[in-house]
Amino acid sequence: MRSDSAELAVTPLDAGLRDQVEEVARLYPLVYRMFHVSHQALPGTDVTPRMLGVLQHLAAAGPLTLGELVLHLSLSKAATTELVDRLEHKGLVARMHDERDRRRVFIWLTDSGRERAGEHPRVLEDELLLAALARMAPADRQALINGLRALVAAREELSS
Repeated sequence: MRSDSAELAVTPLDAGLRDQVEEVARLYPLVYRMFHVSHQALPGTDVTPRMLGVLQHLAAAGPLTLGELVLHLSLSKAATTELVDRLEHKGLVARMHDERDRRRVFIWLTDSGRERAGEHPRVLEDELLLAALARMAPADRQALINGLRALVAAREELSS
């Protein structure tokens, strides 16, 4: 369990680690852009991937105020408000007043929103990913999976 930033300092012996961090930081946006589903409505739905991301985030996090949602999504208040308004218009989220403080308004999923959040659990384009992975050697595919799992586990360790 790591919470002290001093524990996270890279020692001179780990100088190669900085190069690897730079390479991961360089490659991640490329991978994301190449394999992320488009910003158009998802096939067979009337929601964009960003809208779906909001629904899935609310499904995982629970009801949030607009301000909390802004922080969670790292979007501007205007962009978040527009997304919530569009989702509310579609009947996928609702605004609920806090019973203890009527000035506080929570954004929460409707039954339709909860259902929609579970329909499309992926943010990467499956067919493109399948085609690209098929071109990789089996050992490279497994190394990629192992590396991603290790990265997620290391990040979770930082959070605990």
